[in-house]
Amino acid sequence: MPDDKKNIKLKSSVYQLRILICIALAELLILLLFNLWPVYERPVQKDEIKFSDESISLRNAIITRQQSSPPPPPPPQVPVPVPDDEIIEEETLILQDLDISHYADSMFVGKGNEAGTEGQIVSNPQTPPTILRIVEPATPDAAQRAGVKVQVWVNFLVDERGEVEDANISKILLYDEELDNFRKVESINYGLMEVTLEAALHWEFRPATDNGQTVKSRSVQVFSYGF
Repeated sequence: MPDDKKNIKLKSSVYQLRILICIALAELLILLLFNLWPVYERPVQKDEIKFSDESISLRNAIITRQQSSPPPPPPPQVPVPVPDDEIIEEETLILQDLDISHYADSMFVGKGNEAGTEGQIVSNPQTPPTILRIVEPATPDAAQRAGVKVQVWVNFLVDERGEVEDANISKILLYDEELDNFRKVESINYGLMEVTLEAALHWEFRPATDNGQTVKSRSVQVFSYGF
């Protein structure tokens, strides 16, 4: 009986020793795996973008400017539309001894034609009056000596025959010497208003038409002096 107890105790000691040995071997295997496990290295791509730490300094950049530039080309002149390729006649009217005493207002002139009334004027015809003949007034000597630069806007009343029934000045723009600025004035001296209106009476138009009929209508044109 005592021998059986000794054998049981011996087997228990051997079992415990085996467990300890297994635990030690397991820990040793884990350490070996942790130290000997290969490390994965990411392959370097040939086309990988590389950034540089260098900075570009613009402190010493030289800004160049064109020393002189050619003047801009003059604006193109707007041609006056003429139907049927008809050539506009243009002439210069020289008024030496202009007598405007019979004019009630130097801003208005008329031929005294009473053929129609104001109610027969068509303000917005289907086809507006078209210029056939231009009469340019000669600039008075006084205006030339003064170097006046002015635009005179004239309102024409064109009858059914294309003749100017009356004309009046609707606006006067006076420019400075450099033509940079202008101001609107009520009137202008040097005889410019008179020669403008007298020349306007000699203009000829193709009359306006509305619903297939020639009608009386208005046209606005600009006279320029000193440009």
